[in-house]
Amino acid sequence: MGSSKQFGIFFLFFFFTTFASSTSFNKTHKCSEKQSEALLLFKHNLSSINYTNEDLDYYCHQMYGSDYHPIMMNWNTSTDCCNWNGVTCNYFTGDVIGIDVSCGMLSGTILPNNSLFYLPHLQKLNLAYNNFTGSQIPREIGRFSNSLTHLNLSGCGFSGRVPPDITLLHKLVSLDLSSYGYLKKANTTSKYSFMILNPPYTGLKGKLPHYIFNLHSLETLDLGGNDFTGSIPSEKPVNLTHLTYLRLSFNRLNGTLPSWLFTSPSLKYLGLRFNMFSGNVPFDSFALPSLQVLYLNVNNQLTGQIDVQTFCQLTNLTDLDLSSNNFSGEWELDTLLSSLTNLESLKLSYSGFSVTTNNSNHYVNPVFKHLGLASCKLKVFPKLLRAMKQLEELDLSSNEIHGQIPHWAGEIGGNELSRLNLSHNFITGLPQFQWYGLYELYLQSNLIQGPFPPSICNMSNLFYLDMSNNRFGGLIPQCFGNISLYLTTLDMGNNSFQGTIPNVDGDCGGLEGLTLNGNQLIGEVPISLSKCQSFKVVDFGNNRLNGTFPGWLGDLPNLQALVLKSNNFHGRIQPSSTVESPFPSLRVLDLSHNGFGGQLPAKYFQNFNSMKNVVKKSTTPKYLDMGGKYYSFVVTVKGVEEFGLELEVGEGRDLLSYAAVMKMFVFSLFELLLYLLTVAIQATKAVVLMVELIGSRFWARLYLMSTH
Repeated sequence: MGSSKQFGIFFLFFFFTTFASSTSFNKTHKCSEKQSEALLLFKHNLSSINYTNEDLDYYCHQMYGSDYHPIMMNWNTSTDCCNWNGVTCNYFTGDVIGIDVSCGMLSGTILPNNSLFYLPHLQKLNLAYNNFTGSQIPREIGRFSNSLTHLNLSGCGFSGRVPPDITLLHKLVSLDLSSYGYLKKANTTSKYSFMILNPPYTGLKGKLPHYIFNLHSLETLDLGGNDFTGSIPSEKPVNLTHLTYLRLSFNRLNGTLPSWLFTSPSLKYLGLRFNMFSGNVPFDSFALPSLQVLYLNVNNQLTGQIDVQTFCQLTNLTDLDLSSNNFSGEWELDTLLSSLTNLESLKLSYSGFSVTTNNSNHYVNPVFKHLGLASCKLKVFPKLLRAMKQLEELDLSSNEIHGQIPHWAGEIGGNELSRLNLSHNFITGLPQFQWYGLYELYLQSNLIQGPFPPSICNMSNLFYLDMSNNRFGGLIPQCFGNISLYLTTLDMGNNSFQGTIPNVDGDCGGLEGLTLNGNQLIGEVPISLSKCQSFKVVDFGNNRLNGTFPGWLGDLPNLQALVLKSNNFHGRIQPSSTVESPFPSLRVLDLSHNGFGGQLPAKYFQNFNSMKNVVKKSTTPKYLDMGGKYYSFVVTVKGVEEFGLELEVGEGRDLLSYAAVMKMFVFSLFELLLYLLTVAIQATKAVVLMVELIGSRFWARLYLMSTH
């Protein structure tokens, strides 16, 4: 009896749901004509971008799991708008409640009379990663006061100020007004593709709108990558109790950090990097039991004595970055990492902390990925690194590590290790390593002895390799000629390498900088280097190279600096016959202290257009970079009495302004001093671009850039 009754109830339920789904549901699910027209008008006022963008495509795939694609292709009157891409309707009423056209290849201007504001039931609006440059957030956004819970306008090019009307959105749970216009994808097929950030400080402007913090339902707030100024509210917003995600990074915010930031019990993510905050951080009131990510790094000037135990209590922490600040205190690494069992990324580089290790065996999260301890006064190579089998990034540069790196270090991270920086220490030897996944390797400014590490030849993803200022010696192996398809910068200067420069066998089309200065290399410059059409810098100075001038270097279209000084080159300087205008991009040429003879080729000097026209192209001096890395060099002008002037160009240094007209002089010492003084007085910033040929067997002719 009981079972038959249950069957009857089940049958009635099945019949009712089937009937409902086949009749009333299909009738009410249809989008209303008025809302369909509003959506079509929204589409009509925009245009579709007809070209692809690899950077956006990459980021959209990473962020949203979708491609950068024309999303409105199926928006037309022949189908129900509830079936259009990016449109979500209420299951029973048919009202449009969600629009997600992110990464939709859309372009245009969002005006105050936009038809979107006539969708009264809209709950979620996502316009991210389209091109609405020149648009401002309309005050009409407040019309959604009774419905909108999620608003995402990130990466769209919105500018101006945030209207106060946004505070009418009292149901808003998530607000993303961030700008990511500076993201770039690395040119590699490696799974370690990365983004280069260069904050544009465009986007939204003005004082940080404190009224946003009064949205009492808010859980997620992202205002990063804009041009907001001012400070964070000093008083805790009364109703902001649900906030879990706060990102204000990449702005121009200043002032001190209020204590309420560090006492919000629900906060999981706090990102404040790339601002101008200063003063003591109120870690004494630190109470963030839910905190998982804390970024206070770069551009800030935060201070304070911080005990490592303050962070040991944050057991949910996965990412901690305090680098590039002015903190103080001594942190014991083993204690910190064994306490924070969920930690995957720790960056304390240039933070002011002194880091120690007792090299005891402590627990480390087996999926630990990033460790940055540059300039932390570390004296030994930490043993706990041995347990980091999935480490992707390790920076121990500018410390006080002495001696041989332990043999087990070659297994750190395995193929997962993508960036390794051991530069500026007192390391004397390397282990046998198998870091074949590396794309950046920095070993410069140590005391490393021995031959060129053969394992480097197997690093097929390598972008940057810097071995300069060490004691490497022996021959450069032939595998040097095909190290990596993606190699951008290679610096092996100031070592003791001998023999000849190997021929380039593979594809070196991406190589922009090759520095072999200050070794003991002999022989001629191999003509196979002509394959490297992206060369910007070739620096072979201070070796024992011989042969005649490699005129084929003039065929390289991007070459900006050529240094062959202090070698044994000889003979006449003959221009290449294959191009009409050799050295079209050259800015620095140093052939001094060789055995060249004969006359200077007028063809060269007549075509040094990059020296003559640099001011016409840009009023702001630009650093000579190679794949994001900067090249520094010293140019010396010497007269009859060996008078010298040194100018250094590189990252972070003031430049003298480029000049407009090129003049040729044969200087006496007095005339040289007088002319340089005149240039220095008339130019507030400086680059003197010159050709130094002193020490050769012909008249010294000096080319200077003048502001006359």
